[in-house]
Amino acid sequence: MLVLREEDIISILHGLTREECKRLTQVLWNGMREYSSSVKSPEAKLIHQPIRESIVTNQNHTTLFMPASDTQTTTGVKIVTLPRNGGPPKGAINIFAPEGNLDGVLNAEEVTAFRTALASMIPFSLYKLPINAEILVFGAGKQAEWHIRLLLLLAEPSIARITFISRQQESIDKFYKDVVEGLREQYPRVAFHGHVYDDIVGIDVDKMRRNEVVRSDVICGCTPSTIPLFHNSHLGEGKKRFISLIGSYKPHMQEIDSATLLSATRILVDSKNACLAEAGELIQAGVKRDQLVEIGEIPAGATNDDLTSIVGPGNVIFKCVGMGIMDLVIGRELLNMALERGLGIEISEF
Repeated sequence: MLVLREEDIISILHGLTREECKRLTQVLWNGMREYSSSVKSPEAKLIHQPIRESIVTNQNHTTLFMPASDTQTTTGVKIVTLPRNGGPPKGAINIFAPEGNLDGVLNAEEVTAFRTALASMIPFSLYKLPINAEILVFGAGKQAEWHIRLLLLLAEPSIARITFISRQQESIDKFYKDVVEGLREQYPRVAFHGHVYDDIVGIDVDKMRRNEVVRSDVICGCTPSTIPLFHNSHLGEGKKRFISLIGSYKPHMQEIDSATLLSATRILVDSKNACLAEAGELIQAGVKRDQLVEIGEIPAGATNDDLTSIVGPGNVIFKCVGMGIMDLVIGRELLNMALERGLGIEISEF
């Protein structure tokens, strides 16, 4: 059994090359295609992916239980707790062999943020980004960090500016210190900006936020917001955008309003079943199953033209609530990469 600590996982992920990022994207995409195929043909039983269970303690911490199995090589379960203060998830991903041997245990915090951002990269990798594109990210946590890191890793030549917006100045300051300073050295051509979007004396925050939305080409929502982060009118007319929404995971949460969501003819999702049960944006907009397309339904070798024909001419919107199968396939691949690099702690008997 191999145990991967947070430091082991960070060592792998922060050292990814563009080709390794593409490799992991393809691994996840293959897993999502197998999932979507199994939903269409349940008699095959290739993928078992129950809807996750949750427990809310009397201290208002939420623990999620996310089992999954590909029924061939790996069964696993992720158990994570989301602290009431909005901090990062704490927990572990357990990877089992088919006969029940525990092959690996991975710290869940970094993997959870990474695999969710990586899911956003599946449709993004097909999207035609304009030259000197501007990226707008709501949030200043791990999810925001990994969306920015992966966008730069895959599309840095086309990116001119990245702006991140958070509710608290201390979050902005910490994000600059922990993330942006290193990225500025690595990508000196890209401009980075941070803004607070709560009320500030002497600053028209709504105007600032509206201006950032207007100029954006890509918007990433990475916050557990219960109210829309911006209004549909901020988008203006005639400009197509790629919008990724991964922050909300309960029916009362909502990162965008219904008008913005329905600016896409069809909405990309990780799972129709999970999103219709958990995604507040979809539930509050009354979205039906036939308006959704799973990223696992996008065929291998698809192009930007194929993406447009699948989702229609409007904005490309991807909604992800996360599934255990995502942790399973990425967790297994990270164990393989750790073995290649000699990382982790091996335990001969358990």
